[in-house]
Amino acid sequence: MMLGGVTRFMLKGWVADLYVKPAFYFTYYGFEWVKPLGETGMHTLFFLMGFAALMMSLGFLYRFSAIAFFLSFTYVELIDKSNYLNHYYFVSIIAFLMILLPAGNYFSIDTLIRPAKKATHVPRWCILIIQFQLGIVYFFAGISKLNPDWLLRAQPLRTWLPPHTNLPVIGYFMDKLWIAYFFSWFGAVYDLCIPFMLCFKKTRKLAYFLVLVFHILTAMLFQIGMFPYVMIVCTLIFFPEAFHLKIIGRIKKLVQHVSKK
Repeated sequence: MMLGGVTRFMLKGWVADLYVKPAFYFTYYGFEWVKPLGETGMHTLFFLMGFAALMMSLGFLYRFSAIAFFLSFTYVELIDKSNYLNHYYFVSIIAFLMILLPAGNYFSIDTLIRPAKKATHVPRWCILIIQFQLGIVYFFAGISKLNPDWLLRAQPLRTWLPPHTNLPVIGYFMDKLWIAYFFSWFGAVYDLCIPFMLCFKKTRKLAYFLVLVFHILTAMLFQIGMFPYVMIVCTLIFFPEAFHLKIIGRIKKLVQHVSKK
């Protein structure tokens, strides 16, 4: 997901627009020393960031790649306050945690090179710490919605939704006042409840269906980058081990099938 995000950033020319062309940058307190690296330097940094993300996904030199991705991504994030998005902060936290987790010890190039490194079990805390961080993202997003503007005035959704009347199927409803109120209340209840629903087997499938609906809608309606897709993928960590092993098994079969051709 991060490789896709970095590639998209570079192809759209945002590296130059946001980190080369501006004459002034709003620095963070204590990080005034974090400066843009010039046009060549910034494009090189983004290339290295994307390469590190690719190496992490393949599990090649995993620990080194995780450190490289965390440092490069966080450096870019700290250059300018005006480019801040809360999910950039979330990615930095997850990237830091990934340095500490043994995510490269299974289904990775590292374990093909060094089979002795392959792990058959993952400490429970490794799963819980990611689940906990995801829960924080959702729950505090819900708390932030518990205010009169959001719940009683349906703001800012009653302002944000009407411009989307051109969307297929759902566009007809976007300028209806009741839709703004429905989305406002649904969003608050969803954010407050979804972490707990994902934790329990009986509600997990319904919860993930709601995750899909919620984030696909937000991706359609709001320009918030890769965040909806990141959350769709990340929340799969709430599913049990057998679910993930099944996916890995299918990927292995697909790779074997392709390699035989």
